Amino acid sequence: MKQIVSFNIARLRVEEDFGFLKLIATETDNLPKNGEEDRPGELSMTASVPTTLTTSVTTFKNAVDAFDNALKDSASTPSTALAAEADSARDNAWRGANNYLKAMTAHPANDVRQTAIEAKTLFDKYGDPTTLPQTEESGVLHNLLQDLKAIDGSKLTAITFDTWLANLESCETAFLAAVSQRTEEEAARQVGIVKETRQAADNAYRSLVELVNALTIVNDEAPYATFIDHVNAIIDRQKTVLKTRQTKSRKEEKPVRSEERRVGKECRSRWS
Repeated sequence: MKQIVSFNIARLRVEEDFGFLKLIATETDNLPKNGEEDRPGELSMTASVPTTLTTSVTTFKNAVDAFDNALKDSASTPSTALAAEADSARDNAWRGANNYLKAMTAHPANDVRQTAIEAKTLFDKYGDPTTLPQTEESGVLHNLLQDLKAIDGSKLTAITFDTWLANLESCETAFLAAVSQRTEEEAARQVGIVKETRQAADNAYRSLVELVNALTIVNDEAPYATFIDHVNAIIDRQKTVLKTRQTKSRKEEKPVRSEERRVGKECRSRWS
């Protein structure tokens, strides 16, 4: 059974995400449409086209267009475009730090595990701020950073979380600096629109993918095969780009990871 593969588009940069969604919007022309004549020798595809598919495609295309317009508006103000990228960077910084702590809560060394749990509890307390309007996100990150820095610094250093904490704080500071290049109200409005339209477009993409995958299960997959194959090809190319970027990032962070291994050895030594 053909299915569109899973892909976390939240990992994409702002302009990168728009480019990806725009390609998918073009591929929706390969989906069956009501009123479309069947080609000779093929099974009828139009008789069973549900209105939910037509609605989903329309919603998705409209959301991508709104995202496009928001990006065009923000492009007229360089500081707003910088703020949008800085906003995306702090979102990724939060996700990275949260995922790192989640993994460390299963560390075999009790002292490391307890420190990770203590810090992770704070992340859970405030929840995921990356889906909030940018002003609310700043408020949540401010409180989270304050609480994290209240933890004994030596404990955070022992689990190598100090690097993640510094990165999160740096990304938040960079965002605030980018916003302040213009009047805070105008920059916040522009960045907020970009973020909101991106989230709406991303959600519309996810809904369309879920619907198409469901239709291939309950109906014949043939009408959706071309769309699925093309979308999966686009996803594969994008995954390759992300993997290459991640590999490059790991090489740049090699000195940091060497320190992590040293700390890990010390932890295992204390545990044994």
